[in-house]
Amino acid sequence: MRSICSLTSLFIVSLLTALAAATSTTGHRILVLLDSLSDKDNYSQFWQQLQAADDQTTSLYYFGEHVFSHIIHFAPKSSSLGSHPHLNNIQLVNFVKNGGNMLIAVTPDASDSMHALASEFDIELDTEKVLDQTQSVNEDTDLIATLNVVAPSSIIDKKQIEAPILFSGTGLTVGQIPLSTAILNKESSTVSLVGALQARNSARVTFVGSLDIFSDKLISSPVDIKSGQSFDKSGNEVFISQLTQWTFQEKGVLKVVGFHHHKEGEVEQRDWYRVKDDVVYTIDIIEYKDNEWVPYKANDVQLEIIMLDPYIRTTLKQVSTTDNVGRFETHVKLPDVYGIFTFKVNYKRSGLTYLLAEDQVSIKPFRHNEYPRYLTAAYPYYSATGSMVIGFILFSAVWLATWGKDEAKKTKTKAN
Repeated sequence: MRSICSLTSLFIVSLLTALAAATSTTGHRILVLLDSLSDKDNYSQFWQQLQAADDQTTSLYYFGEHVFSHIIHFAPKSSSLGSHPHLNNIQLVNFVKNGGNMLIAVTPDASDSMHALASEFDIELDTEKVLDQTQSVNEDTDLIATLNVVAPSSIIDKKQIEAPILFSGTGLTVGQIPLSTAILNKESSTVSLVGALQARNSARVTFVGSLDIFSDKLISSPVDIKSGQSFDKSGNEVFISQLTQWTFQEKGVLKVVGFHHHKEGEVEQRDWYRVKDDVVYTIDIIEYKDNEWVPYKANDVQLEIIMLDPYIRTTLKQVSTTDNVGRFETHVKLPDVYGIFTFKVNYKRSGLTYLLAEDQVSIKPFRHNEYPRYLTAAYPYYSATGSMVIGFILFSAVWLATWGKDEAKKTKTKAN
């Protein structure tokens, strides 16, 4: 778990900017944006999950390189962001396009700039507070409790969350594209409270409909629900810890260590094969979990052999987890079609970074002297040809015999 050393802050156009470090696979520098410097004391327990570093820059890039790997955006009301030369929506979207991750918290009175930013990531923000009379807490109608985690376990492991999550804020509408996913919903409802989008480059953007969910007050607060359930402490701390770990790519990260293909009975990888060759394909995948790379385990990794369209699509079987990698393998017979083919593993699963491993190979036809001398499929034609030859020989023999008798009769007649 991460620990805090210090928190360095600087006001620029009514924003707090701070740097922090995390055990992420994509980088260790975080930019934090707040509406007011005084707000930072409300989230001290959240900052304790981050390790700070000293830097006063507020530009996202320095000589074309990322200054920050991640952004924590806790300034939903600041309309001045839209005019900031380095922190406007265009810059933030480009930041994600270049591989940066963002954790964004909003409120019902979020600025138009924040609504526009959310729409860039296929998320629509509501303008009203989320209420739930049956799940209100401590007689506070604005505060609700929920355990309705709908995200896959690669994002949030709900088995580790023993108490309800306290929430006070607005709802979200998460888009329908496969890149988007809802993470936390209102209890017994499809109203989303937390949603995320993982871009095609695996950069992650998470929107949370509440700033208070990160506050010390809700993290440490006991939970007394109207339904009669009581808990000594909310599940906010565990939930936001897992949420930030996933957003900053400290979990759910996959990497292809290597892939290899060869002809059955051989070990050397070729750049060409013959049609109908038997080929072995293997790929090694690892996963970043608990601050270390471990073998990835799955039963749904697929190989496609493509020329315009897939000619073969098959599921790879996990054969081992030795050498600290998860090895997947399949045996395939190449199609009876020659041309340029692509061996591709295109693995996209919700909550996990995307994998793409592809290699182009040529599949050649047989040479004229490589075809088998006799083809089973051609036996009817062989039989037809043989029967024709035999018929010709029999016809010739009968004709010659008949002709010989006629000639003998003619000779005998002339002699007489």
